[in-house]
Amino acid sequence: MAVEHIFVQANGVYQSMLHGYADIVRLGMSMLRIGAIGFGGGNALIPVIEKEVVENGKLVTKRAYDEDVVAACITPGALPVEIAAGIGQRLGGHAGMLVASSMMALPGALLTILILAVLTGEQGAALTGIRYASIGLGAFIISLLTAYVLKTLKAMRQAGTRVFRTMCLAMVAVFLLSSEANLYALLGIPAKPVFNLSILSILGLSFFLIVYLGSGISRAKAIVAGLLTASFLLSGSHPLAPALTGVHDATILLMGWLGFRGLVKSFRMGGESVDGVKLLKDTLCDAFVWLAFALALSLPAIAMVQGSPAYIGEGFLSSLLSFGGGDAYLTIADGLFVQGGTVAGADFYGQLVPVANALPGSILCKILTGIGYLSGLRMGGMSAGLALSLAGFAVSVAASGLIFGIIARLLRTFHDVPVFRQISLWVRPIISGLLLNVALSMLRTNLEIGTGLLVPEGIVLTMSILLAVFCLYLLFVRRKAMTVPMLVSAAAGFGLFLI
Repeated sequence: MAVEHIFVQANGVYQSMLHGYADIVRLGMSMLRIGAIGFGGGNALIPVIEKEVVENGKLVTKRAYDEDVVAACITPGALPVEIAAGIGQRLGGHAGMLVASSMMALPGALLTILILAVLTGEQGAALTGIRYASIGLGAFIISLLTAYVLKTLKAMRQAGTRVFRTMCLAMVAVFLLSSEANLYALLGIPAKPVFNLSILSILGLSFFLIVYLGSGISRAKAIVAGLLTASFLLSGSHPLAPALTGVHDATILLMGWLGFRGLVKSFRMGGESVDGVKLLKDTLCDAFVWLAFALALSLPAIAMVQGSPAYIGEGFLSSLLSFGGGDAYLTIADGLFVQGGTVAGADFYGQLVPVANALPGSILCKILTGIGYLSGLRMGGMSAGLALSLAGFAVSVAASGLIFGIIARLLRTFHDVPVFRQISLWVRPIISGLLLNVALSMLRTNLEIGTGLLVPEGIVLTMSILLAVFCLYLLFVRRKAMTVPMLVSAAAGFGLFLI
């Protein structure tokens, strides 16, 4: 009987391992598919990933997914890679987080290298074909973003009429603050944005209000929050910013102090008992795994390319500084790699940036991988280029996952603290406001690509809107899988070639 009991237990463990590995494989394939259609930047992929892993795959709960989205939004690095790492860790520990994050970043990074390798002479037609397809895929992404907002509105109604109205107001405010530049460009208004806030600034203001007011709203606190918000917006606005720099900095410091006090008060209200030693041990273990991953994939470059450790270190640093999305990372990459002499400006802006913007995936991962390829190619030929591009890929994934893991673990550890419950409640309307701006940005990008391809603006605008509506119909009326509208959209983009 004892032997039979041991056999049953061993079989149970074996079946559990098989189930765990199956989940990791499923997640890896899901991330690979999403990475292959990941046009529009990190924020655009939030609803895509949710549909794949929460609604269709049932791999994680909506609450768990929202926690990872919050952590990804407030940390530097490649946002879709970070979300993938969080989901992977929940499902399969360290193996899951490495597989999921790598698969998310792989399609864009691999396509970047392939296009750079063939981007000579007439072979530049490959990039032209991608640009035509990206117009249709841009419309597909717009439909997914719109669907996410509509589902958010439906879910928000369950919070009650008063809270629903407040959430709608927050969504509209976030949209208006983030979309000034896109609205002016689409409407043909020749003006600079008044507030000109970065995504990080908008998120910082939003989280301050949640933390400060989350532990209880009084008339005095509401007045203070309103005054600080007005001071933050006005002192940082375009016409007044040079004269009110001191006021803006003082406002940020005061908001930070009040937010910190609100956070401490919320932790006290939560009354959670945390094993600090275990938290530190788990965090250090995660960091070790990420660093070992980066080192293992960087060994070929270290062995083959002289000066590769400097590139790897700068790549790690650039990833940790990459607040504000892909466009902001281009500025960081310019300062570290172009001005530092790692890659020529003509190659960076003439080849790499256009290729990265036309392909799916994280800008950070594509740019860092591409810089490694171009730099290695110049120093030691194709083999050196491939080795250094692999190191760039590994560093972009590892740096994003490492800093995300620290914040995500804190959120998971203290998830019952009132402030984190408030963040979970308000994160979707805030993200929805940002995604409405991403939809406008996608529409603007489609128009710019069409202009570059000599396609009339009216045709691109009409096709983008009609195709987005048709994709919504396929997804939510006909209940088609994402593959169908995605292929239809890509085909429609290629069809513009005939015009």
